[in-house]
Amino acid sequence: MKKTVITGILVSLPAFAVELSYSVKSFTWKEYDSAGKQLLKESGFLHQIGIKHSFSTESLYITPSLGVEIGSVNYDGQTQTGTPVSTDTNYWGVLTRIAVGTNIKLFFVESGLGYDYWKRNIESKSSAIGYAETWSQFYIPLQIGIKKKLNETAFKIFGEYRFNIETKNVPSLYSVTTKPKSGLFFTLGAGVEVGRVTFNLSYSYDKWKKSDPVIYIDTAQNLAYRVWQPESKREIIEASIGYKF
Repeated sequence: MKKTVITGILVSLPAFAVELSYSVKSFTWKEYDSAGKQLLKESGFLHQIGIKHSFSTESLYITPSLGVEIGSVNYDGQTQTGTPVSTDTNYWGVLTRIAVGTNIKLFFVESGLGYDYWKRNIESKSSAIGYAETWSQFYIPLQIGIKKKLNETAFKIFGEYRFNIETKNVPSLYSVTTKPKSGLFFTLGAGVEVGRVTFNLSYSYDKWKKSDPVIYIDTAQNLAYRVWQPESKREIIEASIGYKF
């Protein structure tokens, strides 16, 4: 009995299970004060190298994935005293996910668990001292889409909502951890697969609400500060190309 089950699983594995990909991302990051006034805007391009491996049976598929992104974007903001500042922000991060899904005729549904970790390093200028932030996010994705295959070409469209479990931000200026609150997180996308080559285009929107204030005590100056992460929005238009082995 064991031999029969194992043989069935092996036969159902896809011929090309490993995919390597490259993505370019048009990236925008904005932060707002409590009155809704924009405090800063970052915009530019990030680049990502990714790998994922799909394991499938007749009813389910499991896809762990890993991506490494890096890039430098323009920063237009201000100091805490309101002095305008233009500089650059350097990003690098690691994006991981394990997805479990199923195909139901033309439709596919998948969920799983995701963890993203990224560094946001704002460069110093003569008028302002830069600093770094370390971000991390656990989330649960829910993706629903339609996939249609015509000969050797497959087309898909999908929508995804992400349930934020926890987001943390640790600024280098203070020894505290802020926890931005859940807002809205979604992605809309489409893709084409021709033989072993894949093309994907997507739009992602992420919004975090203002975090609760955290008290930071400066023992050297005997002062206490309230530190929080303001409302933050991230928008990404991503184009990717991949190759399946």
